[in-house]
Amino acid sequence: MKFPINYQDKSFTLIEVLLSLAIIALISTFIFSLFQNVNRILASARINLQIISALQDEIEKIKVLKYEDVGIQGSWPPGILPKEKIIEKGGLQIKVTFYIRNIDDPKDGTITSTPRDTAPADYKLVELEGECLNCSLPIKKQVLTTYIAPKTVEALTRNGSMFIQVINAEGKPVANASVKVDYLNSPQFTIQDITDNLGILRLIDIPPGINAYSIYVTKSGYSFDRTYQPGTQETPNPILPHQTVRAGELTTVTLQIDLLSKLKIKTHNIFCQPLSFAQFNLKGTKLINFDPPKSKTDITTTTDENGFKELNVEFDNYYLTITDSRYVLRSSQPFLEEPFEVKPNSNYFYDLTLSSRSPINLLVSVVDEAGNYLDGANVRVTKNVNEYWEKTTGEETIVNNTWNNSYDSLSSGIDPDSNPEILKLKDLGGFYSTSTEWLVSKTIDLGTSTTAFKKFSWVGNKPPGTSIKFQVSANNDNLTWNFIGPDGTSNSYFEDSEFNLPSILRNNRYFRYKVYLQTNDPSVTPYLDKVSLSFYSSCFSPGEVLFENLPPGEYNLEVTKPGYFFYNKTIILSDEEFYHEKVILTP
Repeated sequence: MKFPINYQDKSFTLIEVLLSLAIIALISTFIFSLFQNVNRILASARINLQIISALQDEIEKIKVLKYEDVGIQGSWPPGILPKEKIIEKGGLQIKVTFYIRNIDDPKDGTITSTPRDTAPADYKLVELEGECLNCSLPIKKQVLTTYIAPKTVEALTRNGSMFIQVINAEGKPVANASVKVDYLNSPQFTIQDITDNLGILRLIDIPPGINAYSIYVTKSGYSFDRTYQPGTQETPNPILPHQTVRAGELTTVTLQIDLLSKLKIKTHNIFCQPLSFAQFNLKGTKLINFDPPKSKTDITTTTDENGFKELNVEFDNYYLTITDSRYVLRSSQPFLEEPFEVKPNSNYFYDLTLSSRSPINLLVSVVDEAGNYLDGANVRVTKNVNEYWEKTTGEETIVNNTWNNSYDSLSSGIDPDSNPEILKLKDLGGFYSTSTEWLVSKTIDLGTSTTAFKKFSWVGNKPPGTSIKFQVSANNDNLTWNFIGPDGTSNSYFEDSEFNLPSILRNNRYFRYKVYLQTNDPSVTPYLDKVSLSFYSSCFSPGEVLFENLPPGEYNLEVTKPGYFFYNKTIILSDEEFYHEKVILTP
């Protein structure tokens, strides 16, 4: 019996076809990727074998040289080998670097043993390093080493030895540090080598000389350390002089390097506007000379057109000083210690607010015992009964005392122009309007929306029958101006000569005020001399105040804050332009 076959049920749906193609593509991609990786590994292995073959060829050539010729030209031990050479092999350009070192074998005693080995140069270590210059694949350097021994017994020399120890900031050894040693006597030579796993480069059987060895050590991404010639104008008394090697003796010297750190500096004013090309000096406490003291790092530089500067600096403690004739330091975030510490392999960022320079400036920084800025501390400097200055940390003040160019709009009956130092009602021919006249200020841009508007005050004259009133507004678009009074609506007005600004204005970048002048007597006008706005923003620190243009003399510095002990100190300000006092308040 035959059964009919239904071929309609054997067809594939579109989803099945697409799924099958996706699986095939995935498998094909995997196989292709695997194939590429295998080819890459095989190609790398072939290249490594060619490099090693080239190094072996060079070692065979060295083995047939006379023992006294096994050395580097212009280096120590001296010889006929180059410091480096480029070899063409199998289409590869291979750079071969030669390292030759005298070895002090401990079997017959060493330069440091008791009794001391008086002929420590027992044999030579030959180390060749091969690097591919034209390889498209990342190929590691290959290294081959061998020992070359003299055919005769070792001979006594009138040479000495020197061990160069390289350590990091923690005192741990730095392996593979690059060491450059220049012998300054005649005939001069240069040794370029690297430290071993213990951070030591051992130079055995080298010529003697007083302050004859100049040493420079560094490593990629690290700071440097070096010796200095004594008796020069730069270093008459160096901390680490060029080294002396004496016949039959061992000289040991320690140099210190570590990973570099990044120091970023930003300069701007209290409105966060960048201050371009602001000059500053960075001076470290590490010395290279002790009499007179001379810092290893002493850099004078400037920020760029955007008020920014990035420096690679070594571990040290640094003083940062504004040396620009235009500016002084107004504040720093974080607090700028004197000096501040830079650790290895770290990132530091100082946001510096600068103000215009005046003859004498006093910056007072108020912090707690943990070093945190204290906002709202009252700082008072008193010279005598009649001369004192008072400010509050975390506040900056803007003063407007000229009126002809300080408004955005005004009513027809107000006069900012006839006397720019006074705002009054307009003289309409021997009388003043009895209507309420107004003026809207220009926008005050604080540069950031992280703000707190604190106080508003004004100075003026209100004859009987006249009034001066204010409303305020703030926003983040510089377009929407809703002027309000103390109840938060447009139906109220601020009339006191000093008032706290509403908290609803916080976290707005742009600020305006609207002043209203009114008289009931057409023969009399009120006068407004100046207005002041105090505020805080993230453009300056919350715990510092700057007193500017102070006269020289003796001052009493007082700092108070609720919940903290009273601080009092006598300070003397002379003809110097900038002073900085750090005040620590205790609760």
